[in-house]
Amino acid sequence: MKLQKKFIKILLILCLVFGLLSGCSVSLPSRQTELSTGGLVEKQVFEDARKNARMLTFQGKSGEFSYSWFFNGSSVSSPASQNLKVDIEKAGSDLKGAVSSSDLLKLVFHERHLIQAQTTLRIDFPGRLDAQKVRIYRKGTEKIIRLLEAPLNQDKTSSVTIPADSTGEVCYLAVMDSSFTENPDRVSAASGSSPPGGSGTSSGVNSGSADSSAVSKVPSSSAAVSRAGQSGHPSASRKSGNPSRPSASSSGGKDRYQTDSIPAGKPKPVEPQDVQKNAKKIFYCTLSIDCKTILNNMDKLKENKKSVLPSDGVIFKSQQVLFYSGESVFDVLQRETKKNGIQMEYQSTPGYNSSYIVGIHNLYEFDCGELSGWTYQVNGWRPNYGCSRYLLKDGDVVQWRYTCNLGKDIGDHEKSAS
Repeated sequence: MKLQKKFIKILLILCLVFGLLSGCSVSLPSRQTELSTGGLVEKQVFEDARKNARMLTFQGKSGEFSYSWFFNGSSVSSPASQNLKVDIEKAGSDLKGAVSSSDLLKLVFHERHLIQAQTTLRIDFPGRLDAQKVRIYRKGTEKIIRLLEAPLNQDKTSSVTIPADSTGEVCYLAVMDSSFTENPDRVSAASGSSPPGGSGTSSGVNSGSADSSAVSKVPSSSAAVSRAGQSGHPSASRKSGNPSRPSASSSGGKDRYQTDSIPAGKPKPVEPQDVQKNAKKIFYCTLSIDCKTILNNMDKLKENKKSVLPSDGVIFKSQQVLFYSGESVFDVLQRETKKNGIQMEYQSTPGYNSSYIVGIHNLYEFDCGELSGWTYQVNGWRPNYGCSRYLLKDGDVVQWRYTCNLGKDIGDHEKSAS
């Protein structure tokens, strides 16, 4: 047994060294922990997460409700012990005359000084709700303050994910079902929050107005990961040994990162080093990851990969996820795979100023034939530039799909410019 453990350690070290030498990075999965009864998480846990750039997940229960905290370890600025216990209960008449709903909840946070980090809180309801959105409120000195509006994710039960960058007091969650009402004379929107029926931008669960100090410019000397290159669709070029990389040709019409002209009406690439990210502004997009094409090409799939193939081809079911102002398709993929414990590996290719996705869920390029690999679509279009250069907009629909035939098998009829 000791020899086996020693062998595994050596193997892991060799894999890490090989990854560093080859320019590949493996997205470490989320560390999931059940909260203790008191909800206390020690400072050392956050220090380790920051050091290893690991996503942390803490799960708790309050009566019939479940909740999960998600911390992006690499964004933790000053680690500290945290009490992450949340009491969730019916609000009763707390917002009487201002907000009414058949599902009006009161959220009491035991931690009054949440550490500075990209942090979200997911609340899981005991059943499926007949609604599409919720609104979050807090009590102001004169009026009820509406902090944000967020979409519900619907499965067998309902859940909602909200930013939680500055908790420390009581919040209220109102499900916007047929019984929902809001009195405009008693409710006002927080500075930076979305208007009724708006997009869901927010200044944080309990943070009030947006803090301009939260705007951080991505430095031009940032890690190579954010400056790598990946074409949004597989290319016929085989010289690089990669079905998803564009040709290195510098023919006319290409930009300095080998991008062909962009089709009319489609968004142009944005360089990651020039983007300002604002963690105080929250938006939502729809994300999914699937490898359904493999199910129709089982004869091409490597034998040792059949055990990791989902029976329905779905790796991450379509659902709404939040993102921060200035984030790219790559940013969202990296965060959600970490958060959900999905293996993901990407490679730095500075010549394309983006990240190239090598594998997801242990399914890699060429695992299902020489024309196979990962590609992405946004609103049904396969961009002809890398995922780090696609700046997300509120409401975008992002699909990561495995192709076995250079993208011809994923139903994309809206071709990139050539």
